[in-house]
Amino acid sequence: MKSKKLAAVAAQSNEVQADLVLVPVFENGLGDGAAKRLQSGFGNSIAAQAEVESFSGKSAQTMMVFNGDKLAAKRSVYFGLGAKDKLDPRNLRTALAAAFAAAKRAKVQTVALAIPDLSGSAIDAAEFGRAAAESVVTVDYVINHFKTEKGGHKKEVHFKGLTLVSDSVDVGFQAGLKEGYVIGAAVNRARDLVNMPPNMMTPMKLAAQAVKIADASDGAIKCRLFKRGDLKKMGAFLAVSQGSDQPPVLIELVYEPKGADRSQFLTLIGKSVTYDSGGLDIKTGGSMRTMKCDMAGGATTLAVMEAVAALKLPVRLRVLMAATENMTGGSAYKSGDVLTSMSGMTIEVDNTDAEGRLTLADAIEYGKQQGATHIVDVATLTGAMVVALGKVATGAFSNDSALVGKVMHAAKAVGELVHEMPMFDEYAKANESNIADIKNSGGAGFGAGSITAAWFLRKFADKTPWVHLDVAGTAFNNNEATGWGVRTLVELVRDFATPHAEARVPGAAADRACAGE
Repeated sequence: MKSKKLAAVAAQSNEVQADLVLVPVFENGLGDGAAKRLQSGFGNSIAAQAEVESFSGKSAQTMMVFNGDKLAAKRSVYFGLGAKDKLDPRNLRTALAAAFAAAKRAKVQTVALAIPDLSGSAIDAAEFGRAAAESVVTVDYVINHFKTEKGGHKKEVHFKGLTLVSDSVDVGFQAGLKEGYVIGAAVNRARDLVNMPPNMMTPMKLAAQAVKIADASDGAIKCRLFKRGDLKKMGAFLAVSQGSDQPPVLIELVYEPKGADRSQFLTLIGKSVTYDSGGLDIKTGGSMRTMKCDMAGGATTLAVMEAVAALKLPVRLRVLMAATENMTGGSAYKSGDVLTSMSGMTIEVDNTDAEGRLTLADAIEYGKQQGATHIVDVATLTGAMVVALGKVATGAFSNDSALVGKVMHAAKAVGELVHEMPMFDEYAKANESNIADIKNSGGAGFGAGSITAAWFLRKFADKTPWVHLDVAGTAFNNNEATGWGVRTLVELVRDFATPHAEARVPGAAADRACAGE
């Protein structure tokens, strides 16, 4: 969505100026509020009115209706919210995504969204506005970056405006719209970075994006780039980069606003392997096809930093991205090599395709040395994560119950699914090495690949509160980036800024079983 023209207004049905109106319906009917009032003023034909009255309102159900002459908008889309007492952030966003997708298919530019009576639900005005803005921005995203008119591509029709129509203007709606736009744009930023072809998103080009974001922050974000000559102590990270002609770079962004708690320094680390061939333990051609997505963790953390600065959240935040390719050149690192990490711990290379954890190990150590009090890493780390949870949920691994509780709570507040995975001591044994302190893979025979990978990282986090989010199944779906995790991590930062953020999910405590259930 190119424009920031989003507003909440109080309007009569005949005052709504839009190409299309979205009307939410609960399973037990329209209820009170602007949605009901708008519907009654549509002047539909008897046949259309009968169709509307038969609409069940099941979650994410949609129906297009042609309006009468009482509205400027000639069409409406009715969409289901499901049962009011079960409306939560995830259900709300699912329903809104379906509604805006219907509007997108209709190729309209301006949309009006009626606000239902939210009393009796777990959603307030601010949350509704935030979810609406996020949805209109993210649904408007199209992955056609390199299509041209010469190739026959017709110019895309994008949304230009969204109006929330309410009986009365609640400041919460306005605030929610502004915040939701920022977060939706950040989700799209992450998607853009991941969707870029690997020849156009090399380590240094990712670094250039970080510099651009910092430069646009009016000094709020500081960015430093560490080149190969600066990284001599990062033996694990440098080893991964050896086979590529593209130089590695450690990208560091720091945000320290006035008023932030000086006793806390949250550090987000995103896996940033801009292309992963598997190294000498090379992947199959089919598996390699989408490996431009192996920097999705880095894209997520970079987008989060941009959003946090735009929202002016009072939290000290550092983002680290150890950016490199993993290639098969004559200088490539080999199975059997022993590496010395920045922490001084030695690592036996058991598999060159277990490279992400090597880059993260050195980034974690660097973050600790820079004063990190809490660390969250985000990584497309293991195929085993997809086996465990498919493409539905992200796996969370941690050494600290309080921090993983915050992450789970943040995910539930924004409707993203996270499941906490076990980290029994017995799993750590798979990474034991005869020749070094640790090896980088538990091996195919042991199984539990996502857990043994997490245990490898946990050794480097040591006593620092740490959470690892394995987004291998959720960051990239149907050959397209999803932007998963941006909303959760922005919410986590907000939690650090506001210790009693439980109020963001009315009636819900931190659910450590499965956020969003």
